[in-house]
Amino acid sequence: MSAKVDQFCDNLRDRLNAAETRLETVKRNIQALPEQAGEAVREKLDEARRKLHAQKKHAEQTQASLKARAEHKMTETKAAVSQWKAKREMRKLNDRADRAEAYAADAIDFAIVAIDEAEEAILDAVVARIDADDVQSPAPTAR
Repeated sequence: MSAKVDQFCDNLRDRLNAAETRLETVKRNIQALPEQAGEAVREKLDEARRKLHAQKKHAEQTQASLKARAEHKMTETKAAVSQWKAKREMRKLNDRADRAEAYAADAIDFAIVAIDEAEEAILDAVVARIDADDVQSPAPTAR
């Protein structure tokens, strides 16, 4: 394979490893929730919300980029690509490859944001359950 393909694969592998690490961290955090007090869970939820808020603009840009690339990809028919190859239109073929690589990278970035959103949703659900359990439990009697 070419050096560009190798570099692209290395870049995607790094992004996928980052996504896997993030998912493993979320998994460990979720597994540790039952041992934590309600206040600690609320703090984690606040932290997750702050992180999502900080990522919001990047996530919106990534989503818009994914949508635009998907629409552009639909306009590139197989016939057009075959014609570019036959005419050896390197600029068009390279531009297409660059767009496809960027789309793949953005899709992974979007997946990482989705993992963060899932963590926030899980923490929110745990806090909601803690609140419900607190109200359902009998109040301690005053002496």
